[in-house]
Amino acid sequence: MIVNLDLQSIVTIVVAIFGSTGFWQFVSNISNKSVKNAIDELRRDIDKMKIDEEQKEIKAARRRILRFNDELLNQRDLKHSKEMFDDVIDDASTYKKYCIAHPDFQNGKAVLAIENVERVYRECLQNNTFI
Repeated sequence: MIVNLDLQSIVTIVVAIFGSTGFWQFVSNISNKSVKNAIDELRRDIDKMKIDEEQKEIKAARRRILRFNDELLNQRDLKHSKEMFDDVIDDASTYKKYCIAHPDFQNGKAVLAIENVERVYRECLQNNTFI
C-alpha cells in the first residue's frame, strides 16, 4: 500500500509526534536509563579501584612488617629506633584490622612476624635497648 501524503500532512504528523508528551517522555527515559547505567558502571569501577588501592596499601604494610622482622631475625646486632618499631607496629595494627574486616583477603602471612616484632619491641622497652 502506497500512501501519498502532501507536505501539510507530513508536517502535521511530525508536529503531532514531536509535540506529544509521550514521545519526549520515551526519549527522556532512554536518555535517563543510559545516564543511570553509565553512572552505575562508573560507581562500580570506582569501588573496584578503591578496593584495589586498599589492598595495595595493606600488602605494602605487610611487606614492611616482613622486611623489618627479617632484619630482627637475621641481623641481631642491628639496633632500631623506637620510632622505627612504632611505625612497623602501626603497620601491623592496620594490617590486623584490615584482615578482620575483610575475611576474604589472604591473611595469616605475617602473623608470626608480627608476634616477633611485638616481642622484640617489649624486650627493647624493658631493657631500654632502642638506638
